[in-house]
Parts: sequence; structure tokens; C-alpha cells
Amino acid sequence: MNTLNHITKVKIYEIQTFLDIPRKLSPLETLHIAFQPHNVNLIYNNMGKDEQTYIENLLKDASSTVNVNEDIKTTCKLTDQLGFFYKESTDEYIIDPIYLNKVNEYVFTGLYEYKDLDNDNKQLLKEFKRLDEKVRYNIEHTNLKDYLTTLKAKDIQNILKFYEFKNTSKLKKADAVKLINDTFFENNELLERVFNQFTNSTLFIFQSIYENDKNYTSNIDIASTVNDVQELTSPSQLFNYSFIFNYNVRYNIVSIPYDALDFIDKYIQSTGGLESVIDDQIERIGTQKDNIFESLAEHSLISEIEDDLTGWDSLGDFDSLADSEDNFTENDIIEAFEENNPDNQDELGNSTLESVNIENYMDPEIRQNLVQEQLKHFKNDPKKQHYVTPLNIYIAITNLYGYASLERVSYLMKHLYNKEMTQNDIKDEIKDMDINRLVTIQNDMLLHPVIPLLTNSSDIDDPFKEFYVPDNLDELLTYVNNEYYERNTKLKQFIKFIRNNIKANDDIEKEKAVQYILFHLRIAPDEEHAVEMMNNLIKEDKILPVPDKTLSKQIEKGWTHLRLWSTRGFTVQEILNSTK
Repeated sequence: MNTLNHITKVKIYEIQTFLDIPRKLSPLETLHIAFQPHNVNLIYNNMGKDEQTYIENLLKDASSTVNVNEDIKTTCKLTDQLGFFYKESTDEYIIDPIYLNKVNEYVFTGLYEYKDLDNDNKQLLKEFKRLDEKVRYNIEHTNLKDYLTTLKAKDIQNILKFYEFKNTSKLKKADAVKLINDTFFENNELLERVFNQFTNSTLFIFQSIYENDKNYTSNIDIASTVNDVQELTSPSQLFNYSFIFNYNVRYNIVSIPYDALDFIDKYIQSTGGLESVIDDQIERIGTQKDNIFESLAEHSLISEIEDDLTGWDSLGDFDSLADSEDNFTENDIIEAFEENNPDNQDELGNSTLESVNIENYMDPEIRQNLVQEQLKHFKNDPKKQHYVTPLNIYIAITNLYGYASLERVSYLMKHLYNKEMTQNDIKDEIKDMDINRLVTIQNDMLLHPVIPLLTNSSDIDDPFKEFYVPDNLDELLTYVNNEYYERNTKLKQFIKFIRNNIKANDDIEKEKAVQYILFHLRIAPDEEHAVEMMNNLIKEDKILPVPDKTLSKQIEKGWTHLRLWSTRGFTVQEILNSTK
């Protein structure tokens, strides 16, 4: 029995009241909003100390069941008030497993084992995921005029007054919306005035959206910032008449209407690029202390890739690897790897896997799932928690470079992580971590596991001085999550081109295919091989037919901005610029 089946109308009303959710929304929509990260944190933070302790102890318990005694009702008052404590049978009580898993996910960042879900709850998560897709689709397809239309007439008049529009007091709302919209796109004057209202906080939000390949971010917790900062009583104060920002309070997502973002992008490219615009704004704003900005930065997850609004995939395992196109499970991959890597020895010879296994190694989604599983294992073992950051570093290095000499790894450890390690220290640590399914060592080289399947490691050369070095540890760790590329307009256009030509049933499958294609493109040794790879996908009927000239032009546009293994982490564009 899932959450939706057991929760009563009275409890739905309690949730709506507590979280200020409109009464008109259905129970499914209400629960979907209640289980958003900012609301889960809000619920937990409003619990009494005893209730928080009890919930955490339930999560610590390795048991997959969530049965409790009836007298716990007096301890877990808020949980009971919101309907997440209920009677399962004559003498059995339960705390909702999805509720517990969401607390684990968003309050304790997945520190504990997730509770098992029955088929009904797994089905409910799928319903939540469908709502996620709907929300995301609507956000991505909202233009500036549509967004302005959703504002109250008073807010529209305030915008007109703030930006000194003349003779507008008697305008109807629809005419006022049209005036703002038309003026914004007429030239750059109004846009520049909006930019000049930016604070550190709105500049931070803008940059986060602009550098994403979507027109929104769900990784800045504005709700928590509003709760934390005394001078803020509502999100509208944060945006300070910067009407380009559309904040969805229910889902804690901030976006910029797609047509406004395209217009802004053209302006930025015509004025020297994003870095130039950011520098100008920072110079104008100054360096005064900003409590709001500090809170936003504290409550942001900008280094995380934004492929899902709320991370339903992390719960319930209802989209397991066994459901992949080739029907391969994680154990299939591990067994195949161990078959070719006996005892993780330095010399593996020239043995290769069947092509279908290679494809599984080359699927970034599968690799990411394996990494997350290993991280969870380390987090749950107090004796191994110190391995969490080193594991992320080793994964990031192999994702960024494909392979790296241990001399390079040692340098990066010292330069970015401030940790002195000899090559033998690195070998010993990786051996102790037992992560040979994720990275391997051969001939004093740290390798992505696909490398031994594609080439003899003894033929690999790694010139130490000629490789891209991230500016700091945070940048390096972005490569843990398949962030293989430098965000810019041309690459965004290329990703859009790929997405529009992929044959897939839904947006989620398209996004997986985009990541898969980007991974393969970045391991292509040259542009010719990149084009050949795309043509093979067309022949396999995975991509719509594209004229050769168009395909070559698009590959040139996107491939030159990917961080390539063949160029030791540099983009082709960076290399071309350095030779000018």
C-alpha cells in the first residue's frame, strides 16, 4: 500500500496547510510538492528534538522494515500530524517508507540505507517522476510574455514604475504585459537596466542558469535562504525587480523564460562573453558583505549535474540497470570486468570483451550508478568514510582524462586536495578501497575501466606537462557527474541539435542518449571519427537522418568544446586559441 492509498483527506489538508499548498491541488500533486527537497527539510527542521532523533535512529537501523509501536505517535507528532504515521494492520503501525527515504535523501544526503519499497510505492514514485517531467516541460517552454501574464496586475504596475515607463497608469494588464515584453526585445536598453539591478545574489543565480544547458536551476535552495535571512520575507525581495527571473515557489525552481535567455545570450556574445559581463557586474556591485548571497551559496548544489528535478531515481530502484536496452545488470558488468582484470594485476594483456559489454562500460549512466553505490557504501561505514573524497577524485580524474600517470594523480592530489601522496600510496589506497570496477592501475597509470578494453595500456603515453589542470577541487569534482564540457553557446546549440534529432519516446530517454553521445564524442581521437560515430548512430536508426554537411558543421560546433581524452582534458578550441 503506497502513501497515496493510506493517507486521508484530512491529512492531505494538514499537509496543504503546513506547507501552504493550494487546496485545489489533488492528493497526488500535494504529496509530490511535499516531497520536494526544500519541503522535506522544512518538515524535519520543524520537528522536536526527540522526533528528529527517533527518525534518524530509524534510518540508522539496517532493517529494511519501518514497523513501529503505537506509542511512538506521541514522539513523532509532526510525522503523525501530516499523515506519515499510520496503522498497517490490527496491531502493526508503520512510518511511511517514501517519507523516510526522502528525509534520508535530502536531510542526511543519503547517509543511510534506503528502506525497501513495495510495488505500490514504486508505482507512486513513477507517478511523481511523470509530474517532474511535466513541470520541467512547462518551465522549458514558458516565454517571457506568458510568464509576465502570470503576475498580478499590481506587480506589473510596479515593474512599469520601477523602470520608468511613461503614461502607463491606465493601461490594462494585457497591454502592460505586451509593453514590457516588446520593450525588452526591442533593443538592449531595458536588459542593461535589469542587469544593473543585479546584486551578488541575482548575479549568482543568473550565472548558474546561463551556464546550464537548460533555462532553469533546481540546485539553488531559495526557500531555505528566505527562511534563513531575516531581512527577506519573500523570494520577490531577493530578485529586486529583475523580472527576467521566474521563481516557482512550489518546486523551489528558478528559471529565465526561454526567449529572454536566448536574447540575453546574443547580447552577452556581442559584448565580449559571459566572463566580461560578470566582471563588469562584480565591479559595479563591489565587495560588500552580502548575507543573502552567502546563504544562497551555502544552500546551493551548483557542482551537481541537473538531470532530474528531485532525484526520484535514487529511491526504490524501480529503474534498475537490468531494465537497460541490453538488459545487462551491474553484476554482468562486474563479472565481465573481473574476467579481464584478474586480481587487478598491472598487466592485463590484450584480452577484450564482447562489444555489448564494452557498450555497457561506455554508458555514463551505468558508471554513475556504480559510483553512487560505492559512495553510499563508504558513507555508511564509519571506518571508510574518509574514502569518499578520494574516490570522487579518482573518478573525476579518469572521467576527465581517460587515463593519467600516477605522477599526474600525485600532483593533482597535492595541488587541489592538499594531500601529499607517493605513487605507492595511491596504489595502496585504491587497493584498500577495492574499486577495481570503477578505476584500475596498469603500468603506473590510473585508467578509466574502458581503456584496457580499447587499447594496450603499454602503448599509452601521458606527457606530464601537457594536460588541462582544473582551477580548484570543486571544478575537478564536477567531472564526477559526466560534466565533460565547457558550457557555452555553441555547445548548448549542439546539445539542442542532438536532442532534437534523437529517436526516443520521452525526455528522460533523450537526456540519457545525449549523455551517451557526448561521452562517445569526447573519446573520439579526431573530428573524422566523431562524424563517423554519429553516422553509425544514424545507420542504427537511433538518430534522425541528417545531411552530411549539416552533421559535419554541427560536430565541428560542439566537438571542439568538449574536454577530450585525446587532448588530455583540453578542448580543441582552447588549443586553437593558445596557438593564435
